Amino acid sequence: MPAKGKVSILWQILFVVFVPILDLWAFYRIQRLKKYLLFVYVPQMVMAIVIIVFVVNMVFEENGLEKVSKFSDDLDGNEILLTVASTAIGLGFTILSIYLIVTWSEKWNKKFEI
Repeated sequence: MPAKGKVSILWQILFVVFVPILDLWAFYRIQRLKKYLLFVYVPQMVMAIVIIVFVVNMVFEENGLEKVSKFSDDLDGNEILLTVASTAIGLGFTILSIYLIVTWSEKWNKKFEI
């Protein structure tokens, strides 16, 4: 149920950053869940699919039984790039989530000021 009054911005941030499922509830409380899903969840899923496709393409690049050993050899040069890219993307979406919850919670709280 959406909040009937002001929300604690600190608790909203804690929900977004530290508790995976409660981020959805935090945005639902301030009636911004659909926008959050559109701005954060959908792009996260797209980026995850891109990374998975990248890794799968590396696995199935070679035919035969040498696929698995060839995959580990191919990954040697790209594992750092893949790790850095995944971490940067995840950090970027976390920062975006924090920014959105703070700004939207402040707007929500202004509705209840007299």
